[in-house]
Amino acid sequence: MNTTIGENIRTMRRKCGFTQEELANLLSVTPQAVSKWENGNGMPDVTQLVPLAQIFGITTDSLLGVISASYGKAHTEACLGHERILMSSSQSAAEKALAAYTYYRAESEKEPTNYVIMRRCINHGADISMHTDLFGFLADNKELQNDIFEDCERKNICISRYCDDRNNVEKSDYAMAWIYIHLKQFDKAQKLIDRLPSLESNNLKETIMTQLIFFRDGFETEKEYIFSNVGKLFNATAKEFYHSLTQFTFFSNDPDGAAFFMERILGIMDSFKSFDNIRADVLYGENRIRRYTPRCYTEKGDIDRAAASLIVTAENFCEIARLGGIFSCSEDMKSAALSEIETAVNNAGGENGEKLRCHEDYRRAVEIIEGFEV
Repeated sequence: MNTTIGENIRTMRRKCGFTQEELANLLSVTPQAVSKWENGNGMPDVTQLVPLAQIFGITTDSLLGVISASYGKAHTEACLGHERILMSSSQSAAEKALAAYTYYRAESEKEPTNYVIMRRCINHGADISMHTDLFGFLADNKELQNDIFEDCERKNICISRYCDDRNNVEKSDYAMAWIYIHLKQFDKAQKLIDRLPSLESNNLKETIMTQLIFFRDGFETEKEYIFSNVGKLFNATAKEFYHSLTQFTFFSNDPDGAAFFMERILGIMDSFKSFDNIRADVLYGENRIRRYTPRCYTEKGDIDRAAASLIVTAENFCEIARLGGIFSCSEDMKSAALSEIETAVNNAGGENGEKLRCHEDYRRAVEIIEGFEV
């Protein structure tokens, strides 16, 4: 029994990112005591079992080796489902990011070895860092800001040390690099960016995997993988376009250039819509771009085109719901769609946003969403 407890303590300590000294401080014992437990030369006092389990976010039975310490896939899926609900609320983008971060942080404490849940904390922390840096979010609560970003940093270190899923590690590094950028800690950001894969090599896993599948399994199987790769290519392209358009829209001081870039992006997205297997994802990605369409056009003084874009957003959401796969029910879609419309209007800015809300196309967009039935 001693050895089992010791092994569990060592495993959980490492996966949570604690040193022996840090764990000892949390328990008000010496690092030597922790070392003895882990080496099987002693065991915690019975009064320390509950605090140990609480620190690791597991049950005492899990600590004693009676049951598994991990909730696993079901916990992750439940969290992702709840996240979708949080992100479809009527709160501002900054408030939604804070709500999602707070939720995932609590869930991560329940299961400290779930690196997907841990990484989602960092993803939403990255969104919060953008809003704190650019828009003064939480300016009156620096203590909370620091706590969030320090927590994200600890989680990123833990993921990089102990997570075996390279994709999850890269997503964690990417999000943490965003945080460092907005904290103006550029050297730290550069170190993480240098660890990420680059398009420069062009030696992509997907390219050579396509050839392996062809020679091993034949063209019919390869064809499925080819269409899957198109989806991956779209996701990477849409992500780059979204962030680039954000910069054009808010920082270029060139309304004509921003509108031109936005229209070229939407043209490229139209070409992806011809692939039925990713059409819903493309429409959703297009709507993210359309968050900035009203701002681009109102900056040029074209309120009619700005308002007309809201109708396209509403119609896209209805088609996404009919295609299935993204929203679990009509009400989820309606909530997300109305939130997206408000985000787009708010991005246009105070006076322009009010003009949009008075436009008949705004009212029509809302009616399309609210009147939708599968």
